[in-house]
Amino acid sequence: MLFMKLIRTLIIVGFAFLIGYLFGIKEVRFFEIISSSMEPTLSVGDRIVAIKPSNIQRKDIVVIKDPEGGEDILTKRVIGLPGEIVEIRNGYVYINGRRIDEPYIKEKPTYNLKKKIPEDSYFLLGDNRNESEDSSVWGPVKKKLIIGKVILRYYPFKKIRLFIKK
Repeated sequence: MLFMKLIRTLIIVGFAFLIGYLFGIKEVRFFEIISSSMEPTLSVGDRIVAIKPSNIQRKDIVVIKDPEGGEDILTKRVIGLPGEIVEIRNGYVYINGRRIDEPYIKEKPTYNLKKKIPEDSYFLLGDNRNESEDSSVWGPVKKKLIIGKVILRYYPFKKIRLFIKK
């Protein structure tokens, strides 16, 4: 049993490096999800692969250093891009006045806010909006704190999923 898990893990790691090689990705890193802030998309204990991002787009899932200076590595979803105005009201997110579709969230946010995003920053939220410490608490997050963009959940094996946009 343990041997089979080891073989599966080695296959997944090899697959991740193959993707990196094929797409010219120089930095591939592995992380474990430590909080419920990204439920239902990612759960505590899930293992993910992230790559150094060349470009960051809305709805990408990213791994970041704690904006408050803690030791934890956090996982959040990109909602607002540099220069945009993000508004959360009546349970919906608006970017520059236009409501965005968010089928991935656990439940609608119960808070309201409005923020202009500086040019070197992003607005990041957890999919579990009401249980996530994110940009609704810290404000926009500087680009330099973004470690990587999530491309793959490789564990648990029954939930393997690619997060590469088509």
